[in-house]
Amino acid sequence: MKPILLIFTLIFITTTYILYKYSYSYFRQETNDKIWKLWGLQTPYWEGLILISLGITTVTLLLVKTII
Repeated sequence: MKPILLIFTLIFITTTYILYKYSYSYFRQETNDKIWKLWGLQTPYWEGLILISLGITTVTLLLVKTII
């Protein structure tokens, strides 16, 4: 496996976990339990979290590639 793919995967998982730890409790408290349990707001939450994490990962790798 190429090292850039491994680095990308590790950065992506790390940023997703960090964003999850900081934002999950806030969004969980701001919504109604009934809506949250029916995946009414969980799907957009996870979609947004993954898109933001993907963007942070891409920018980080571009910066690392530029510096190295």
